[in-house]
Amino acid sequence: MSNDPQVHLAVVTGASAGLGRALSYRLTENGVRVVGLARNATELDITAERCGHDMFFPMVCNVADSENVHKVADEIKEKIGHVNILINNAAVLDDYDFLSSDTQVINSQIMTNLLGQINCAKAFLPHMFAQDKGRIVNVGSFAGENPVNGNLGYSVSKAGTRCFSLALARELEIKLPIVIVSEWIPGILRTRCGRPDGIDTDLAAQWGVKLALDRRVDIHGKTYLKDKEFAGSISARKKVSDAVLLSVELFRKF
Repeated sequence: MSNDPQVHLAVVTGASAGLGRALSYRLTENGVRVVGLARNATELDITAERCGHDMFFPMVCNVADSENVHKVADEIKEKIGHVNILINNAAVLDDYDFLSSDTQVINSQIMTNLLGQINCAKAFLPHMFAQDKGRIVNVGSFAGENPVNGNLGYSVSKAGTRCFSLALARELEIKLPIVIVSEWIPGILRTRCGRPDGIDTDLAAQWGVKLALDRRVDIHGKTYLKDKEFAGSISARKKVSDAVLLSVELFRKF
């Protein structure tokens, strides 16, 4: 794998802790420069210390704020370069009772977890088109298919991640093989929002980085569980898969 800093520049959202920090570290270990986005500047600096300040660039950003995201995207392009890998990892998971909770508690989770992914994809796709290459990995969860009591906002947002990933994949079919989109479900992690017996974030990060660096056209629109392709039952995935195979054949002819 090339260590030329011009080859890859990644954005990892939620890079201040947990999986986002581990992804940032593993990407830099693979020679990829990383811009880490999060709201907590102090924690981002800790990630930078681990990754190396010459490889990791911390930037405070609220991914739920579209204007903020686009401003940061322009700043990255001006000061660092064009982004060609986006890992939409930022997420909020708070426990609450739906009937007795303020609506804003639920809305804030959806704004960060789902609209944050949409905002970032919209802001960084022009970077990818400018280079004729790009990779987007949206971090999902089985909570979108199997909601847990007390996590309504999180579950709704992750169901949206599945739909968004598929819809974006369809939108970008005409751009193949320039931008490849995947949903990735890392599983239940050993984090503050996970479980003590969950998957180690460093192991999950190794899976995520491998997927993010995979630019095979035939994985476009597919969902990965841990380190394997997930054969779900959603019919839209089959349509994307068929369209991708057709695009691959056309691409090979030319």
